Parts: sequence; C-alpha cells; structure tokens
Amino acid sequence: MRYYRKMFWMLVGIAVTYTILIEVVFLGFYWIPSKREFASDLEKTARQLSEFTDNRLQAPEETTLMINLSEYTRKYLGGSLTNYEKVKYASFVTTMYGISSAKKYAIAMTKYDDDYVIMNNSTGNIDFFQSVFHISDGMLEHVIDSFNENRSERMQILKVKDDTDNDMYVIARCEWLGIPQPLYIFTAFYPEQLFHLDALSSNTLALLYKDELVASAGSLDNGTLNAVLKGEADRSRLNIHYSDSSVANFRYLYIAQPQKIVTPALLMIIGSGLLAMAASIGLMLVITKKMYRPIKGVLHTAGDDFTAGDEFAHISNTIVSLHTDMESISQSLEKYKASMENTFLHDLLIGMIPSEQIAARLSELPQLQVKGPFAAIVLKYTETTQFSGGFSHGMTYEVKQRFMNSMEKVLSSGDFFRVIDINFETQVIIVQVEQADFITEKLRNTLISVEPEYGLDIRAIIGPACEELGSIHLSYRQALHIADTRDYLASHAKVIKTEEMKAAWKETVYYPLQVEQTLINAIIHCKTSVWQSALEEIIKINMTERNASLAQLGLMLGTTVNRIMDGSQIESSMLLQGGKAMDHQFRTCRTYRELQQQGGEVFAALAAWFASEQEKSNNGLAEKMLAYVQASYKEEITLFDLADHLNLSRNYVSTLFKNSTGRNFKDYLSEYRYSQACRIIQEDPDKRIKDVAEQVGCNTEILSRLFVRYSGMLPNDYRQQISRQIQAGD
Repeated sequence: MRYYRKMFWMLVGIAVTYTILIEVVFLGFYWIPSKREFASDLEKTARQLSEFTDNRLQAPEETTLMINLSEYTRKYLGGSLTNYEKVKYASFVTTMYGISSAKKYAIAMTKYDDDYVIMNNSTGNIDFFQSVFHISDGMLEHVIDSFNENRSERMQILKVKDDTDNDMYVIARCEWLGIPQPLYIFTAFYPEQLFHLDALSSNTLALLYKDELVASAGSLDNGTLNAVLKGEADRSRLNIHYSDSSVANFRYLYIAQPQKIVTPALLMIIGSGLLAMAASIGLMLVITKKMYRPIKGVLHTAGDDFTAGDEFAHISNTIVSLHTDMESISQSLEKYKASMENTFLHDLLIGMIPSEQIAARLSELPQLQVKGPFAAIVLKYTETTQFSGGFSHGMTYEVKQRFMNSMEKVLSSGDFFRVIDINFETQVIIVQVEQADFITEKLRNTLISVEPEYGLDIRAIIGPACEELGSIHLSYRQALHIADTRDYLASHAKVIKTEEMKAAWKETVYYPLQVEQTLINAIIHCKTSVWQSALEEIIKINMTERNASLAQLGLMLGTTVNRIMDGSQIESSMLLQGGKAMDHQFRTCRTYRELQQQGGEVFAALAAWFASEQEKSNNGLAEKMLAYVQASYKEEITLFDLADHLNLSRNYVSTLFKNSTGRNFKDYLSEYRYSQACRIIQEDPDKRIKDVAEQVGCNTEILSRLFVRYSGMLPNDYRQQISRQIQAGD
C-alpha cells in the first residue's frame, strides 16, 4: 500500500497541472460568447413570456367578439330573452369557452342589474357568481361604478383569494355593444394560467396597466417591483426589459437575474479538467503493480475506501455483508408482493376494481396466473352466549391463524390457496374447485374443534365455481348472500354450499333489508320513481323466481308501512278513509298485481304526507328568514349570516328565499332598507341623511343609490317632498 500511495500523489500532481492548462485554454474562448448568448436568451425569454400573457389578456376581447356574434346578445341586453333562449345562450357561452385559445379558469357575463349571470358551466345570480369568482360586494360595486363613470375604460384586473387562500386574477371587461345597457364579462385566471411559470424560472414578469403594477409572477415581491418602477431600487444587478402589449394601456416589465459566474459551460470546463486528471490517473495506474489491480478493482466494487490491513479479509467480510443484504432485500420483496396480492384480491372481492381493469391488474401479478376453476369460501365469526370470557380481536386473529395453519398442512405445496380478511367477522378462502370437496370435511372438523375452545359460532359457505380468478368476486357475492340469509333458511350446517340452498330459496320471501331501506328512504324523500322501482322488483322476484307466500309478503310490506307511520307518528285516518289498519290493506290482496297496486296507493299516500310536511317546514323557514332580515337589517348582514342563523347550507337558503319572496336576498334587503329609510324620513323630515343611513345599516352613498333605484330621486329630494306635503297639510 505504501508504493500505491506514492504513485497516487505523483499522479495527483500531474493531473492538477494538466487540468490548469486545459482551463486556461478553454476559459479564453468561453467568456465573450457566453455573454452574447446570455443576452440573446434573455431577450427571447422576455418575448416568449410577454406573448404568453398577452394571449391571456386578449381572451376577454376574443370572448366579446364571439359573444357579439350570437343573435341572443342584444336580446339579453334588451331584456327580451325568454327562458328557453337563456338556456340556448348559456349553451353558446359554454361552447365558446371550450374553443377559446387561452387557457383560463372560468368566464362569466352579466348585465348586473338583472341579477342573472351566465358562466361557462352554469347560470346563477350575482351572489353565486361572486362566490365562484371570490369577488366581494365592495369590490364588485367599485368595478361597476368605475366602468359607468369612465366609459373609455374597458378593462380592469382584480386580485382575489380563493377558498384555499390561493391568488387568483379576475379580468373585468365592460362592452358597450350599441345598447345603453353594457355587458360585463369576467375572466378568472390562476397565476399559472396567466403567466408562463415554466419559462419564468427564477426571474420576474410584471404586468403594468397605465404604468401601475396590477399582476406579477416570479421571485421579486410587489414592494421590490414598485421600487424598480419608481427608480428607487439598485438596477446595477438587474437586467430590466420593457415590452408593449397588443392590449391598450398594458405593458410588461421583465426583470432577470444577472448572469451567473458558475454556469453549466464553466462546470463543463472544470469537468473536462477533472476528466483529464482521471485519464492521467488511469494511465499511471496501468504501470502499477499488475497483481494489485484485481484486488483494487474488488475493493472499489465493495464501495469502501480501504487503505490498510488485510485486503482479502476485507473482501471476504464485504461479500458476507452483501449476501446478508441480498437476503434481506429478497424477504422484503416477497412481503411486498404478498401485500400487493392481498390488496388486489381484497379489492376484487368487495367490488372496488372496475370490471374493465381486472384483467390488466391481474396480469401484473404473475403469482396469480393459475388455471381455474376457482371457488370462494366465506367464513363468518360470531360470538355465542355460552362464552363468558369476552369477544376480542386477538381471539379472532388466533382462530384465523389456526385455520390458515391447518389448511396449509392439508394442501400440498403446489395447490392454489389464498386467505383474505374482509373485516373483523368475515374471512374468505380462495381455492381451486377440485380442492373444494377435499377441504370441506377438513373445514367442518376444524370448525367443530375450535368453536367450544374459543366460544365462537363459525360457519363456512362455499360459493359456486368460476372459470377465471378475475371472476372470483361473483362466487364471493353469492356465498355472502347465503351467509346473510342463512338464518331465514333453517340451515344449521357448519359448511354450506350455494347449490344446496337454491331449493330452499324457492319457498322463501324475497324482501332483503337493503331493499326495504331503499323503499323507506324513497318514500320519506318523495322519490316516486325509486320506491316504485323497488316495489316492482320485490313483486317480480317473489312472483317469478321464489313462488313465495303472498300473505307473508303482504305481512312484511304492512310491517314496513307501520314502521314508517310509527316513526313519523302518522295515524291511519290521516292517509286512508275509514281508519283501517295498513297491514289489513295488504292481507286482503288475492294476487301479486293486486298487492302491487295496493302497495302503490299506500306508498303514494305516505309520500304525499311527507311532501306536505316538507312544504309546511319550508313555509316556517321563510317566516324565520324574513323575521331575521327585519330584526337585523341595521347591521351588515349577508346570505352567509342568514344561513348560519338557520344552520342550513347557503345554496339551499338562497333558493328557498328566492322561491318564497320572488327576489334574491340582496335585493330584498336593499328594498327593505329603502322602505325603512322612507318611514324614518316621513316621521322626522329634519333628521340628517347620514343618521338615516346609519339607522338602516348602510352609508350615505349606498342609501342614495337605493333611493335612485326605487324612487328615481335622491334622499334630500325625497325629504323636501315630504316637508312640502306636511306644510301643505298644515
């Protein structure tokens, strides 16, 4: 090793000298061309970023041109658009959004004064539009006022926050299409939609409107950008580029970081020197001891910097360590494969894998490429009353583990056998069909031996055979159905086959708990088509497949009706004339069709009762909403506050309020404040308008708008009119 160290240091000296010579030569040819290339790249990037954002700024103008092509635009502005034409107009806006060249979040258009907004995927009122675009009342009113006061101003950019506190830019555009009523178009962009962030890198692009900063993206914050615009920032270390936009009054400011000294080209030069040094070292190593080269190669492969000691002992220890690591990796891979297989089979059995994906998922697991047919065996674990030790997860796990060990002993190493835990009380065994008959007796004996020891009632149900493993979920579902209905089939066998239970099905009534629950929910929520379909399914299966007792089915339907009536405190006299019991209505039926007709009448009467109760509840809510507005109009209240007060969703309250009053919440509140202001002025004409505005929950500016909107005059004019009327009366 001593000779090797001497050789190593000599080669280091040669490599360093050789590297310095190479760097001196290449650095002379690098710096000047790199500066020119850097300036050219900056110019190209600035142009690319500006064009990308410019295309987004043109999107509202393109939208306006396409909207103007529609025959319904002027009808909408003139207020002559029918409901059917509104639907077609909304469809046109949706289609227009799909063919726009600029990628955007959403668009919306409105006249604003009719409380009707058309968006790219829906229609709604102003409140709904504001919630989608996250625009506050004050911000929206400021935008509308600015457009009305200055008709030459066609566009504004608003910066808002969405529900997750992410930045979003909303471009508001006002279009006067030859009609006194303007059309307002709003387009929403997230920063990644308005700016080409991938090309921006660590630089900054700012969007200026009339030389004022309105939007930016990149590494610099708004404070630094404003300082650059005012000339207060240090520009010596920044590359600043201005460019004009094709949209009037807009400009771009592109600020790039200075050229880095350490660049890929410089690193390439250094790398070339290092490669030259490595080449020198390699050349010198050729003349070292020939017998040492294989040993060094092995040590290098081991990954350790070995400098002293017994090289061969070190190599031996390294090989042993690698062998141990390989065994550990192999065991981890086997566990991972088993976990993936178990997850796939579990999801397949419970129906979480779509049918079109089963074959592809199965092909990814070579260990499951086994020829069928297969069968699923469902094991059900339930606690018995004779056991006093308590039921626990640990006990069930111990029983399941004992089953698995027993089955592994029975089956040979080449047999296909898998055990899947569905839940705490259900376990599934997947076997090949030729093994199913073989393990049936073994299962029965094991169940009988385990039950007294652990205090569990364990039953096994063997599903029908399926040709492919990808269809094993069908066998599982039929077996699970037998397990769920076993108590009604008078079967006490420990191991049950689905084929053996088919004859018993013929004499039983089909009325599963899930179908009954669907029937009850549909009646309570007045979903006529749902309960009619469920009733038809019950009648059809019992009549054609089961040949069940008509009287027993009628008794079950009557029990369901009584359960609904008892839970809702409904009297028979409230639904049927004569006050007859509901179950009597079903017991008198002579045929299945008569039973279906009678059930339809009773269920329709129940659904009608629930519908009337819902209508009464809605009327009570409407009274509460109006009472809340009349009690709280002096405060700054919104639809959110009303929804919180009633503990209901905002959309439901908005719909119910408009259906009850014929107006949305904002219009009703505005008109009520106006009426209260009129009352106050009538009672005291000398009261200041500012005090009147405070008493009705708004400021003087908003109060003036309300008077102009509802009476066509200002508050002072109305007060003077009231004073003249009082004087004339005197």
